[in-house]
Amino acid sequence: MKILIISLLIIALIVYVIYKVKKTFTKKELYSFIAVIGFIIAGMLYYNHLEENKMPDAFKAKYLKEKNLVISKLSYTYSTLEVVSSNSSKYNFAYIITKNDKEYVCEAKDVEVQKIEDEYVFKKYKEDCRLK
Repeated sequence: MKILIISLLIIALIVYVIYKVKKTFTKKELYSFIAVIGFIIAGMLYYNHLEENKMPDAFKAKYLKEKNLVISKLSYTYSTLEVVSSNSSKYNFAYIITKNDKEYVCEAKDVEVQKIEDEYVFKKYKEDCRLK
């Protein structure tokens, strides 16, 4: 992603230099080119943000469906290195839930997550909860 953004910025710089040297582009064309590049970068950043939040949102939805409790805050880390050809990974989740007007900090370690097309499937896991 960073490489693509840097490449686009370099292309924009080259176009600007060509504009200054040859003056073949009008200012309107230059501004429209920069606007298009800006929209492309913004769109890619937004799409990347959505993709990063799919798995945590799927975990929250599964937890709500199974335990009928809402996760107020969630963080996760990779438990193992991902194999490129594999569609499953292991994650460690840490989250905060409210139960009986008390807040609990829960951890679910080594949760195996399989990605099938655009859906995440979570295998059974054991959670460890304590009062906040």
